[in-house]
Amino acid sequence: MYDISKIRVLVVDDNDFMRDLVASMLREIGFREIFHAADGEAALVKTKEVDPGLIICDVDMEPMNGLDFVEQMRRHSPPPPTPQIPVILLTAHSEAEIVQRAIKLGVSAYVVKPVKRNQLEARIVTVLEKMRGG
Repeated sequence: MYDISKIRVLVVDDNDFMRDLVASMLREIGFREIFHAADGEAALVKTKEVDPGLIICDVDMEPMNGLDFVEQMRRHSPPPPTPQIPVILLTAHSEAEIVQRAIKLGVSAYVVKPVKRNQLEARIVTVLEKMRGG
């Protein structure tokens, strides 16, 4: 079993309220190291700084949206190659092209807004189990 209190999580959302809401859900779930970024550009910098074990990212952001952020992060991750950081996307969308692009980029899971804690927790558990080969 893994200790989620030791996993660093990066929450990326351009909406302060949503970032705080997701962070408080993460604290309730048991995470202790929670970092914030307000858009894709800031998230790229923060990813290098904190080396998160999990990223929870909104899709609709300006100027760089969540899918563009994931693409940039995957393409320019610094050597040595690290295992893909799992990304859970938060979105109000379920259009096929967004879902397909997310899958191509290796996004681990999807949570449709409005975010509910039990739904978010279930996705996180699934993603972390997969990473551990469980």
